[in-house]
Amino acid sequence: MAAVAHAFMRTLRGRAASPPPSSRPASPNPPLPSSARPSADSYDRPLTVAVAAIGLIAASHHTWLFCQSLIRTPRTAASPLHALRTALQSLKLTAQLSYKWLRRVESVSRLPFADRPRLVDVDAVLVLLAEAAESVSDAGDLLAAVVDAAAAAVPVADVLPVYAPALVAASERIGRVEHLLSKLLTILQISSVAEATSARATIDVALPLLLSANTPLARALAEMPDHLCALALVPAARLAAVRDRPPPSYSAPAGRPEAEALPDYSAATASDAPHPDGSVTIRPAGWWSVFASLTLADVCVLALLPLPLCAADLRYAECYTEAYASRVGPLLADVMEGPAKAKAAQLAAIFGSCREGGQGGVTDEEDFARRVGLEMDNRTTRDGRPRLRPQPNLIIGGP
Repeated sequence: MAAVAHAFMRTLRGRAASPPPSSRPASPNPPLPSSARPSADSYDRPLTVAVAAIGLIAASHHTWLFCQSLIRTPRTAASPLHALRTALQSLKLTAQLSYKWLRRVESVSRLPFADRPRLVDVDAVLVLLAEAAESVSDAGDLLAAVVDAAAAAVPVADVLPVYAPALVAASERIGRVEHLLSKLLTILQISSVAEATSARATIDVALPLLLSANTPLARALAEMPDHLCALALVPAARLAAVRDRPPPSYSAPAGRPEAEALPDYSAATASDAPHPDGSVTIRPAGWWSVFASLTLADVCVLALLPLPLCAADLRYAECYTEAYASRVGPLLADVMEGPAKAKAAQLAAIFGSCREGGQGGVTDEEDFARRVGLEMDNRTTRDGRPRLRPQPNLIIGGP
């Protein structure tokens, strides 16, 4: 059953079989011990919320470092890379808080307001985590494309104008999903019920727009099986109530004759196109998962909630494996629940970098990006004139 689910998820994402190890992104961390190293098929397994939440923290951390490594000279400081770095910085902090509070949902007694999981749809968690992981992965791929373009002895700063629109779009995409994740945190943390309800409404309005912009994710979400049997945790009466409840009421469009019957609700939600009667679909049919209308109060075991993604779909794939989550998860949990002092340094140590913005833990590709940017930009002054004296090599040493 598990093998069938794994193959099914690969088909949904439209990817080929698992890439050979040599073609996967370089690992951002020291090699795992042989006993904890992920097996080849672990990259093809559908992610769970528990694994993806950890992977997102690590991947956003390393992608932020990758972006930071390109902003090392005056010519790149004011580039679109700065906006992307800022967006990644916000997301990696929000991802850490999301992991902390989603873990607390598993033990309701650790939440300040025990009723709040009822306001968080399972689908919202699945969509936001998947979109965040994909947006960070795509941003990393974009940065790699900048590095590749600079490999032909071209300064990084000269390459950036070509990639500026894509970098801005990547920043905005990350910013949107980070905003929605912060709304999810608001629901779980804020004391005001009105503000929590407002945050939920914001998510409800945004999710269809997000899915309409990412149709592969929407399709994969709708066709994703419950291969971990999370629905078995939901009482049969609750499932029946969700499936049999009447459709929500809605008002007739303006100008409609009173004697004319309202359109059938099921027919009105059959597609995402505007309807002849003037109504507009809010949640198009077929865009939601098998957990539609269930909340975290119904299913709160994060390890049983699947995502419509596999590790092989993402950059920094090793960060999204169960082996990595098992190794890093306990350390990460201790840091998240501990005092705030020196938390950034502790996280950097966990993820293999010696300091925030430091050189440890970056891949050869990322180190090359920094090297190219410094060496090429050091050939000219700020106003573009050739330097008459060689500058110290900042990569291998110097004052």
